[in-house]
Amino acid sequence: MTKIKNIAFITLMYILYATTSPAQSFQKGDKMLNLGVGIGGGFGIPIGLSYEQAISDRISVGAYAAFSTKKESFGGYGNWKYTHILAAAKGSYHLKVNSTKFDPYGGIMLGYNIASVKWNGTDDAPISASAGGFLWGGHIGSRYWFTEKVGAFAEIGYGAGILNVGITFKLK
Repeated sequence: MTKIKNIAFITLMYILYATTSPAQSFQKGDKMLNLGVGIGGGFGIPIGLSYEQAISDRISVGAYAAFSTKKESFGGYGNWKYTHILAAAKGSYHLKVNSTKFDPYGGIMLGYNIASVKWNGTDDAPISASAGGFLWGGHIGSRYWFTEKVGAFAEIGYGAGILNVGITFKLK
């Protein structure tokens, strides 16, 4: 948990450092594809995919999808298998910074979580259930561009994990 707090602090410091400048890493018309993994949150190791399009020099809209599965074993009796599928719309506000490589942002998500629990064991299942529900949440994050088209991202907030990290591609 300390590692997540350190990452959150560093991200916040970068955001507070933001200043106005004509050199920007985020511009109207940009299209980005993110592929990442989640850390924390108890869902196993979730895999997420998101797409964003810049509708202005500050605002992006897009979609987020994630999948995770986790097994919990109970010795020789059996195990529970938990599965989560998340699908959400996502909107972000991108800050101006004096960098062509750094893109800090914050935003919101609204979507749906499909969750299922299944028992696999020697005895009858105590209960196997499926559930789902609307989800909403906020996030703060940043991208760092290694090249004009390839970079890395990190987001703290709601998703399949508390911290989502991965690779990002600029499609435009």
